[in-house]
Amino acid sequence: MVINMRKINTVLFDLDGTLVNSNELIIQSFKVTFKKYQPNIDYSRKQLIDMIGPPLKETFKIVSKSPKIIKEMIAFYRDFYQENEFYYITIYPHVIELLKELKRLNINLGIVTTKFKESAMPSINHYNLNRYIDKFSFLGSVKEHKPSPQPIKYVLDQFDNVDMALMVGDNPADIQAGKNANILTCGVGWSLVKDKLIKEEPNFLINDYLEILDIIKKER
Repeated sequence: MVINMRKINTVLFDLDGTLVNSNELIIQSFKVTFKKYQPNIDYSRKQLIDMIGPPLKETFKIVSKSPKIIKEMIAFYRDFYQENEFYYITIYPHVIELLKELKRLNINLGIVTTKFKESAMPSINHYNLNRYIDKFSFLGSVKEHKPSPQPIKYVLDQFDNVDMALMVGDNPADIQAGKNANILTCGVGWSLVKDKLIKEEPNFLINDYLEILDIIKKER
């Protein structure tokens, strides 16, 4: 698909694995949850990594189709996650430096995540991402989740002056959602599923956040 390269004045980010490195916490949260609800099955690290991205409600269907059991699993997962959140989670290098500069350039900034608001905001607030980003799409903000374009369009509709937008993410669903919304896409080279990410053919692939400034300035 050929996209008309207009001026990029809007950048949207996934949260986990993109702005903050929560991958290990997610893996450990999956591990203890499955150990409780499927004690006889030992999922490999690769299998757990492949589960990262979709909403928990979808992921836990591999254990049970019962809404009651899935709800219990989500609550158990969240309790472990919240108890260990700031032991495991770190922010990726140059995130704040990038956001400060994008703000200076009057770039619209948003976050599109498959986490519920109450689960996402602790990290957003802890790392002061909310000083630069105040437009969000959480799980539940719209009926569909990535790779549907709905969450992206929900955030874009909150801005008054979108010309061309760029979606940045670490998961294939982030790239798929960006393409489905007919915007530019950028994968991050530190993704745990980098090979799958590359197969989605994002418009850009970065290994450092400051590279986004080069992309922005080149297209302005």
